[in-house]
Amino acid sequence: MFSAFTFTYTQTLQTPAGSLQDSGQVFTGDTCHAGRWVVNANGGGANAIVEAFPATGFQAAVLIADVPCVVTLTGATAINGVATADVTLAANVEQVVTALTGAVTAISVGANTTWAGPAGLVNLAVLYNS
Repeated sequence: MFSAFTFTYTQTLQTPAGSLQDSGQVFTGDTCHAGRWVVNANGGGANAIVEAFPATGFQAAVLIADVPCVVTLTGATAINGVATADVTLAANVEQVVTALTGAVTAISVGANTTWAGPAGLVNLAVLYNS
């Protein structure tokens, strides 16, 4: 039985005079999963994560960490049209991936990139059609 998952990404601009929100982008897929992993303190090693998802059928992914770090999507050759496998995260700023080239076969979560920065957490949610 087919079960659809929907991910809607909207952006809101808030000013003292009011706010404005776009209509959003809607992504639909039949497979959705998520994970939460440790980001080591600055100076620590990367954490290897067992996680895989295909580029074929890929719809969207969202990453957010509470400390700055770099997440490597092993196997990816382009993310959002840029030739890279890395997603650089600022603390508490979500990154949305809407285009992926190359199947992801594993994830590497680098340590906090702030000098003497503490450990933290990174979250990933991914949506695709299997």
